[in-house]
Amino acid sequence: MDTKKVIIYALIALVISAVVFGGVLYFTMFRTPSETPEEIKVYEYNLGGFTTNLSTVRSYFKGEIVIETTEKALLGVFVEKNAELRDQIIKVFIGKESVDILDPEGQQQLREELIRVISNVTKSDEITNLYFVDYIIQ
Repeated sequence: MDTKKVIIYALIALVISAVVFGGVLYFTMFRTPSETPEEIKVYEYNLGGFTTNLSTVRSYFKGEIVIETTEKALLGVFVEKNAELRDQIIKVFIGKESVDILDPEGQQQLREELIRVISNVTKSDEITNLYFVDYIIQ
């Protein structure tokens, strides 16, 4: 009777092991991935170079700004409203002190403020990012 119990327990352990192994194999190898997220197409528009005074005496910003958007139609709006965009961006810089935009946190706040300004000018919420290609404060 002892050998029968050992064989039964061994078979039960084998079945449980096979079920666990099969489950792990199924979830790691054979399961199809859920829907892959659709890749969002982004477009960039280079506003060009800026050289403008800051509110701090004898300080200025020199750099280049690139706008990123998910709406292709905005590229035409950027071209059409280029002068207004540049004017509004220069106004933001003139209102800043050099110490406020020198550190990474200040640069991020400036980036967010510029995105808001650009969104207001273009009347669009599709501005996803803004890049400083060059960023010099002197």
